[in-house]
Amino acid sequence: MGISRRAFLKYCIGSSALLGLDALAVGKLSRVLAGTEQMATVIWLEGAGCSGCTISLTNLISATSDGGPQDVEDLLVNYINLSFAKTLMSAAGDQAVANLRAAQASGNYILVVEGGIPLAFNGMACTVGTENGSDITMEEMVQDLAGTAKAVVCVGACASFGGIPRSGPNPGNVQTVREVTGISTVNIPGCPPHPDWIAGTLASVLCGSMPAVDANGRPTAFFGTSVHNNCPKRPLYNLSHFATTFGQEGRCLRNLGCRGPETGADCALRGWNNGFNYCMQSNGNCIGCTESDYPRSKLVTRP
Repeated sequence: MGISRRAFLKYCIGSSALLGLDALAVGKLSRVLAGTEQMATVIWLEGAGCSGCTISLTNLISATSDGGPQDVEDLLVNYINLSFAKTLMSAAGDQAVANLRAAQASGNYILVVEGGIPLAFNGMACTVGTENGSDITMEEMVQDLAGTAKAVVCVGACASFGGIPRSGPNPGNVQTVREVTGISTVNIPGCPPHPDWIAGTLASVLCGSMPAVDANGRPTAFFGTSVHNNCPKRPLYNLSHFATTFGQEGRCLRNLGCRGPETGADCALRGWNNGFNYCMQSNGNCIGCTESDYPRSKLVTRP
């Protein structure tokens, strides 16, 4: 996959409506593209999770001929000015922590958190680095950075609401970023989130245009409608044509646990893999991964 900074900026500007960007954000993106304005630095921390949200973002654009053979690391370093992200950065050890601290000292940074925050074992269930000979826990780092960040953005179900690491017995005592910091966060849930949701929200926040959010802190541009409203199986639901087992064609999957009616997301309109497919289109059910109670084991059936 090749992608350049210039191509990404053009993508955001040209897809402003698709990404939920307003005129203010588009104007700033245009100035950055022209090289006349800079954006805040991003510090991207990963806690209890699988790095799937980072991988989703790297799949934003499958190919481009604009700008040469550059990769997503170049995109994040040059466009977003990424100072710290363990999955993507080339720096390691003391240099990586020094980059993070330099960004923090500037005061002009956005904190992005992927993954939940484990509090077990005095936070030592998850560490993000070593400083002055001591391990830094994810809990400590998030608390330290959140207070002076221009904004705190949670990427994925785990950081937003706890997700899979928090489910079941939760031996790591995983908490959300908001619970650990007491600070309101912009939440981009999903397991993983759609790359457009991440790119659009980050572009908006970096431009100083905070997106409108719902009661769960989710940008309404992406999560303001239910999956059910635009599901291709909606007519089958209305006719009570329900499947009794997976693999049945021409049947709604509501009675097999589909959570589309109570899940806010625009998956059906946006599509995944460059608009090619999404869960129900491939005859699977919606698992409700953008909701605060994901994952949920209780089976929901139509009244």
